Amino acid sequence: MPESSHPQHPQNILVIPLRYIGDTILTVPLIRNLKHHFPNANIDVLCSQTAAPLLETCPYIRKVLIEPKGTPARLQQLRQGNYQQVYSLRKSVTVALMCKLAGVPQVIGYDKQRFPFGYKRWGWFLDTQSHYPGLKTDIPQPISHLGLLQATGLAPVDNHLELWATQSDQKAIEALLSQHGVDTTQPIAVLHAASASHGKQIDWDKFSASLHHLHQAGYQLLNTGTKADQALYHQLAQSTGLPLVNLAGKTTLRETVALYQRIQLLLTVDSSPIHLGAAAGVPHIVGVFGPTNQKQWGPHHAGIQFRPVFVDLPCRPCYAKVCEHNNCKVQLTGAQIAESVKALSLHSTLLEQENR
Repeated sequence: MPESSHPQHPQNILVIPLRYIGDTILTVPLIRNLKHHFPNANIDVLCSQTAAPLLETCPYIRKVLIEPKGTPARLQQLRQGNYQQVYSLRKSVTVALMCKLAGVPQVIGYDKQRFPFGYKRWGWFLDTQSHYPGLKTDIPQPISHLGLLQATGLAPVDNHLELWATQSDQKAIEALLSQHGVDTTQPIAVLHAASASHGKQIDWDKFSASLHHLHQAGYQLLNTGTKADQALYHQLAQSTGLPLVNLAGKTTLRETVALYQRIQLLLTVDSSPIHLGAAAGVPHIVGVFGPTNQKQWGPHHAGIQFRPVFVDLPCRPCYAKVCEHNNCKVQLTGAQIAESVKALSLHSTLLEQENR
């Protein structure tokens, strides 16, 4: 494609993240950097219905679009936007092709794309490509996304995560914590032990020792999750005999951000809460990883004390869907998790004492 067809000052830009909540959060640094370089451009984000509320309050975008069903509707949506640039993070030949059929002059994406017979290093229908890292990369995913910006010749100016809760979200959390007798002047620890991905799920009983330690250290114990997780958290509270405030299914995504802004420690599996916590500025995060790469998918935010917990096996990281043994989760122990929790909770306590 001729160089003249690549706009130097695009008026309308579309960013297409992956559909999951955590992936949407990791796209924010790219969106913010685009706004820095193109302050007068209209930036839209094509988002899943589930993750959309997180970006509805984003100051860098014009609007959040929900992807319609069916090829004709998707093409119409792209054409109506009159986009000069599309940044696609989905590694999808289909998405790139749709953009070209819609007449987008410049489509930027990863060189690793998926077609019906798997992932290949193609870059089909892309005008500008960035290299997608391998499984064992040391590069955090938000930094990889900024590589798409660099591929167009622009330098990133920052790379931190951020999210935005409204006053209404803040008031809702204040009311919910008050209702459950949680004192926000005292240390709070949150457990998020559930994941929608089976490959990331860790046996619940492996968090028991950590909860006992946090309770003994003076933390108020809360949990977050979906409504479907309520019963399992109830069982965990019963089995440990600890006062675990069950907030599963009681907060929206943005209210969860508002909640995490009030806590001192987050213990979570490798799922969207690890990025929610980082964006909310939780000072101490313990992330429990199974098959995924803790360097690539760990929380990315300056000033956060982060301890990843994982079993160091030669076969990990890997793709959980094709694993036959799950040794990275089977061999993981509650003692390992508790050790990291103790280290960070001690650090948190010392900081609080210094600040008094």
